[in-house]
Amino acid sequence: MTLLSTFNVFSLTLAGILASCSVSAQPAGRGMPPEAQAQIQALFDGHEKVRRTVTQTEDGYQALTESDDPKVAAALKKHVKQMEARLESGLRVRRWDPAFEEYVAHYADMTHAFEVTEKGVKATVKGKTAVAVKVARNHASVVSAFAAEGWPEHDRKHPAVTQ
Repeated sequence: MTLLSTFNVFSLTLAGILASCSVSAQPAGRGMPPEAQAQIQALFDGHEKVRRTVTQTEDGYQALTESDDPKVAAALKKHVKQMEARLESGLRVRRWDPAFEEYVAHYADMTHAFEVTEKGVKATVKGKTAVAVKVARNHASVVSAFAAEGWPEHDRKHPAVTQ
């Protein structure tokens, strides 16, 4: 067997192994299940129906994010649950965005408490270190920009605050 044919057999075998892995069952290029993608899309599509207020606290922030539109309110509630589960399990989000990479890197240095309200979610995030407080507040700012601007903001990279 020639080196080229050995390489082709190896390539085909590797492709077959990858095709059989559950990771490859994820939506192409996104790494999020379709249900999670649907909630994110609903929030960006309905961003003008979202009210968000953020109050900085000594060790982080509190945010109240709500909507009078029942579909948008339901999407908010589902999205927060999905992202909490994703981050708690160690999965990453928006790998291409420096602010989110930083948030994931410092996630264990923060506490997150979520309270479902009639029209959305109240979040209380506290940093365990001074750096984590800065990262948490930066995340709050980015999410507020998502709510205010919608899809154009989704497509932007956001700076990390610790570099």
